[in-house]
Amino acid sequence: MASAVSFTAKQIDDVCEYFWNNSLGLAEEILNLGFLKKLKSYSMKAERFLKFTLQDMLYLDGVTAMLKEMSEKVTQPEDLKVFIQERHSSYKTFRDSCLQNLLMKDLNSIEHTPAIQKYLDTYREVMKESDPVYFVVALLPCPRVWSWIAQNLQLPDHGAHYIRKSDNEGGQSEKRFRPILNKYLNLAEKVQKANDIFRRQMQNERDFFCSS
Repeated sequence: MASAVSFTAKQIDDVCEYFWNNSLGLAEEILNLGFLKKLKSYSMKAERFLKFTLQDMLYLDGVTAMLKEMSEKVTQPEDLKVFIQERHSSYKTFRDSCLQNLLMKDLNSIEHTPAIQKYLDTYREVMKESDPVYFVVALLPCPRVWSWIAQNLQLPDHGAHYIRKSDNEGGQSEKRFRPILNKYLNLAEKVQKANDIFRRQMQNERDFFCSS
C-alpha cells in the first residue's frame, strides 16, 4: 500500500524543513502583523508588550507542566525519552529564570487569552496520541518561528525589546529536533500527520501574535 511506503533520504532529506516550508506562508503572516510592526517602529505601548510577555509566560508554564508529565510517561524508546527529559529541564530552567527576573512567584492570578488557551489545548490533544513523537512535533514550531522572526525583524541591539530577539537568534534549539524526527517519522502517514500538527501549531503562533 502506498501509505505504508517509507520516505527515503532522497525524497525528504529533513522532515523539519519539509514542515517549515509547508507553513512558511504562516510565518510570513506573523512577520507582517501589527504587533511586530509596532515593535520594529518603537511605537509599542508598554501595556501591550506587558500583556504579550505575561501570556508568553503562561504558555511557557503550561508547556513546562506538560513536558514534566510526558517525561514521566515516556519510558521508551530511550533516545526519545532522553529528548523529552532534556526539553523539560530546559523549559523549567527558562521558566524559573523568567519568573525570577519578573519578581514573580507564580502565574495563578493571570487569565489566559483565548489564543493561548487554544494553543495549550492543542498540546493537550496531541498528548493523547499513543506515539510521543507527535508531542515532539508539536514543540517544534515555537522555537522555529521565533528564531526566524528574530533573524528577519532587524531590531538594533540598543532597543528596549532586543532581549526578545537575541534570545531567539541562531536557531540552535530546533537543531536538536532533527535527529529524533528524521528517525521516527519514517512512514508517509506519519509525516502527513506530523505536518498537520506542525501547521496547527504554526496557526496557534499566528493567532497568539495576532491577539497580542
